[in-house]
Amino acid sequence: LAARAIHQVGLTPKGPFIAINCAAMVDNLLESEMFGHEKGSFTGAVSRQAGKFELANNGTIFLDEVGELRLANQATLSRIIQENDYTPVGGKVSMTTNARILAATNRDLQHEFELGNFREELYYRLNVINIELPPLRQRTGELEGLVLSILSQLNHQLQRNIKFITKEVLN
Repeated sequence: LAARAIHQVGLTPKGPFIAINCAAMVDNLLESEMFGHEKGSFTGAVSRQAGKFELANNGTIFLDEVGELRLANQATLSRIIQENDYTPVGGKVSMTTNARILAATNRDLQHEFELGNFREELYYRLNVINIELPPLRQRTGELEGLVLSILSQLNHQLQRNIKFITKEVLN
């Protein structure tokens, strides 16, 4: 929610918002997912596929749980942030992206790079502006608004008209 809000108030709110769950990325498909691939570049690549960075061009790419990436994948990500270009898997021509990068993690990345679990240069490239968002259990005053927002979405999806939640349910 915070990443979407940042996207909406940014310079390119009409651009695409592309979220990547880094914890769910399969290591050997990560580059294909992020950077796309050309037809025939590997078994099963029956057509050209745009990657997340291409889809996010002129918008925002949100790297959720970036602290879960393996070191080799962190190096690849660090390079695209530094160079602002990438080559799709099996491609011969590099592409550029003009996507704003937002990242989130529940890990202490400074501590992780001190332990050798997170690349230091990627930490500094991502940590341009650091926003600490305390867990919801520390922000219980926001709970009712969040529940009502979710309820509104469910009402729309399920074609219901529930207007409120009792205090017992909220508690």
